[in-house]
Order: sequence, then structure tokens, then C-alpha cells
Amino acid sequence: MFRFCPFYPLYGKSPVHILVGVLFLAQIVGCSEPTEAPQAAPVSVSVVVLEKAEVRPSREFVARTAASAKADISARIEAEIREIQFKEGSRVEQGQLLIRLEDTNVGADLSQAQAELAAARAELQSADKNLKRGEEVAGKGHLSAADLDKLKDRLSAAEGRFKAAEAAVQKASNNLGYTEIRAPIDGWIGKLNFDVGTVVSPASGAITEILVTDPIYVEFQLNEADYVSYRRAGRDAAETMVSNLSLYLTLPDGERFSERGVLDFADVSTDASTGTVAMRAVFPNPGAVLLPGLYVTLNVEGQAGEAKILAPQVAIQETIEGQFVLLVDDQQQVIQRFIKTGPRRGAMVVAESGLKAGERVIVEGLQKVRTGINVNPVPKQIDPDTGALVDAGEADQ
Repeated sequence: MFRFCPFYPLYGKSPVHILVGVLFLAQIVGCSEPTEAPQAAPVSVSVVVLEKAEVRPSREFVARTAASAKADISARIEAEIREIQFKEGSRVEQGQLLIRLEDTNVGADLSQAQAELAAARAELQSADKNLKRGEEVAGKGHLSAADLDKLKDRLSAAEGRFKAAEAAVQKASNNLGYTEIRAPIDGWIGKLNFDVGTVVSPASGAITEILVTDPIYVEFQLNEADYVSYRRAGRDAAETMVSNLSLYLTLPDGERFSERGVLDFADVSTDASTGTVAMRAVFPNPGAVLLPGLYVTLNVEGQAGEAKILAPQVAIQETIEGQFVLLVDDQQQVIQRFIKTGPRRGAMVVAESGLKAGERVIVEGLQKVRTGINVNPVPKQIDPDTGALVDAGEADQ
């Protein structure tokens, strides 16, 4: 806005009048009142109120998953692969037909063995009849003892050839059955190592493999000193301690596995090269989320714990000076606080020092603020497992 100021024309005037006119022009400029710029509204940021929660003593181990059972699918005879009846990486059931081998040669072997069995049966029957006649004649004194012994020997030889022929038929029949390879267990079948048309044999190695992944093993190493303490506690005390442990997995993507596990096995010897003992946990895996060979983090928690502050992982920043968070104080100003952190719990981190219950930590909008500015804090609730944020009002509903 401008106030009205008088203006006088300068044309045709003396230098004195011109000077006066210039002064009046300066007055016009000075008559404009400076306008104050409107103050910007405080930046809105999402905050979470820190709370105490029970934190159990815990240990973390680098672990690797393994199948709880494995079956190599191999050929028991030498034959050509004729058909593949499964899809690689699929689920198969016990007894399901997987591979059909060429059966021409083994079929011919079975026919030959059956023919030899028929001949051996006829020879056995003939030898048996001849011996019976010889015994009748010998009883009347018309056959010497030596000739009777020969008849007995022929029957024994015929019986032996008959049994051998029976075994040959059984073997040929088994070989014919081996031309159809079926799944010995329920599980997930792996990749095919040989294609149709390849001649395989027992010496060729596994054609494929079946893995059982539900349940699934998680293998890790325990320091020998800890293992000795575990053993020194005694069997009953150790079993009680194990039953009170809670086992969780953190997956490679940082998420916690939904199922809980139990300790299943401890080796009876120490690895001299590493000074550790092989340990194993077992986890349910109904959705086949875990595959054998995954590197995971095994979290082992004790039964009793103490109350500690849990800070959202997303709120923690780090510089060369250490880890810090941004808080909103009672004057709605941003302050920086360096903290010391402990183990991670899902989407939260144990704050060993630097934070108190009831303080408000910024979890969203960190890139828009700096220390000392005023902000508009928007309360949020955080899921401690997933880190998902919702409005505080929605969380209460």
C-alpha cells in the first residue's frame, strides 16, 4: 500500500524548483510502506513416542538353511532315458512317476530268464521222476547203489539250476521295474542333470534330487566355551534351558521369518580348526519360504528380560561421530541426540543410552528438517515387526 503524496510538475522551473521536485519524488518513494513477508508454516513430520519394552537377552548367529531330508534319484540299471514325467522345481509326492527308461533290453532279458526257468523246471521234474523210478527198481534189486546215487545227483543239480533260473527271473523282473523311477519321499524336486536320450547307469550319478524343506534345518556354529558351559549345566538343566529359548530367523531381505524354531541337535565333537561346535535348529516351513542354502541370521532369546527403550530403525542416522536421532522437544523444535544402540528387534533397535521413554523421535520427513527449526509433529504408531506406520488415531481404533 502507498500513502498519497503531493506531486508538482517540474517543467519550466528554475534549478531550485527542480531540486525541490526531486526531493518530492524521493518523498514519494519513501511513502511506500515495507511489506513483511508471510511466515512459512512449520514443516510436518511424523513422530513416534518412545516406549519401554521387555528385551530378553539374546545372541545372533550367522546360519545357513539345509533340507531336513534329501534323496538322490539315480538309475539302478544301464538304460536310455525315454521320458521325463516331472517339472523341475515342482512339488512331488511319494510314489509319483518321475522318469521312464528304455525297457527293450531288460524286457528281452526277462523273457530269456523266463524261458530258462521253464527249461530248468522241466529238467527238475524229469530228474525227480527218474529218481522215483530208480528207487522202485533199486528196491527190487535191479539197480545198483552207484546208479541210484547218480540219479540223486542229477536231481540235486536240476534243483540248483531251477533256483538259479528263478533268481534270474526275479532279477530281470526287478530290472524291468527299475525302468520306472518313482519318488521315494514327498518333497521338492531339483533340476535335471541328464536329458532325454542320455544313457545312464548307477555310475552316472544322480539324475536329480528331492529335498524335504518342511521342516527345514538351520545350521550354525557355537563357540566351544559356550558349549562347555551348556554341557556343564547337566542334562536336565540344559534341556530346561533349551526349552525356554525362543528362536527366530531374520531373512536376507531384513524381514523376520514368521515361524519360531527349536534347537534340535548339537554335535558330539569340536571342530579343531575353528574351535566351534556344530549346532542345528529346526523350523516349520509350510509355505516353502525358506530354501536350502540360504544365509540367515538366527536370533536366540532367553526367557527373562528387562525393560529397555526401543527406537525405530528407520529413525537412526549415522555419521563419523556415531549414531543419532532427531527428536521434537516440548517447544516443537528439532534437536539432535547421539545414542548407543544394541541388538535389533524386528523393525526396532534397543537403545542402550541416549533416549528416554516419552520422547518423540522423527521417523518421516527427516530430509526436510534440521536442528533448531520448528516443526509440526504428527503422531504415528509403528509396527515393531514390520516397521509399518499408521496414524495414532487409526491405531487406537
